[in-house]
Amino acid sequence: MEYLFQNARHVPLSTQIMLNEDEMMELIDQIRFNLPEEIKQANWTVAEQQRIVSEAHAEAARIMSRANERAEESASEHEILRRAERHSAQVVKDAQAKGDQIVRESEAYALEQLKQLEAHLGRTLATVRRGVEALQSNEAANGEAADQATHS
Repeated sequence: MEYLFQNARHVPLSTQIMLNEDEMMELIDQIRFNLPEEIKQANWTVAEQQRIVSEAHAEAARIMSRANERAEESASEHEILRRAERHSAQVVKDAQAKGDQIVRESEAYALEQLKQLEAHLGRTLATVRRGVEALQSNEAANGEAADQATHS
């Protein structure tokens, strides 16, 4: 079109130009013929752009979904770990308390057994002392009787 304007004849004493009607009509036909194709190409480009953007949004949504799932799994695993740690701490605490109770009960039992042994040994010692005293009394009495028999 520029070529037609630049090579057109000027009307003398005016700013108007004369164009070749056949050339101009041919150019208009070409524009009419090519314009729908260019519009189709532009529409295809826009549709392709929208498809790419839509795919990008879908991929972003999939990535976000996977990231959320992983975050939830991680949070769930973290919660399981915290529960296991709390449970193990409770088990250790319970075992320590049970151990302490067993030690107290063992010490109480040992003390009771030692007291019973002390009482039994006390009775046995008292019996032994009485036996020793009886034997000493008998010996002393027998010694006095022997002394009296020899002196008489």
